[in-house]
Amino acid sequence: MKNVIRSYKLFLILTVFWFLLTLNFSPLNLIMGTIISIVVTRASYGILYDNKGFIFKPLVILTLIKYFFNLLIEIYKSSFTYIVRIIKKDCDPFIVEIELDVTDPLIITIIANSITLTPGTITVDTDKNKLTVLTLKNCEDCAIMVEKEIKERFQKFFIAKG
Repeated sequence: MKNVIRSYKLFLILTVFWFLLTLNFSPLNLIMGTIISIVVTRASYGILYDNKGFIFKPLVILTLIKYFFNLLIEIYKSSFTYIVRIIKKDCDPFIVEIELDVTDPLIITIIANSITLTPGTITVDTDKNKLTVLTLKNCEDCAIMVEKEIKERFQKFFIAKG
């Protein structure tokens, strides 16, 4: 019974999301949105939820809002920094492995995607809480400094304080 309730909640969220994205309330769109929401809900069993409940714990909305604004700032700061570095030809690409202090797959995915969105860095691979990052930095910069910057810019929002 609990599984049906969880499925029902996910189905409702997906259906509302579909209608908000399409803003089309024609009969065909209503039927398609409902069918696609049912299929995605059924396919999500074992990934988003199981018999015990939802597999991931939800993030605090205020934390996500702060993180989003920080991400925008980091994108702009990095873009201006790397424009100058690329014009001066003052950067060499290198790969660094970063071990995050968080273990939640959702948070690791958010951080990995944020790294890729930020100019001058690309997340090449993830393995549990280890990220492989391709970055453009000055030759004097070392891997430890890159790891410290990424943890300070992105991970700090998701580490429990206290």
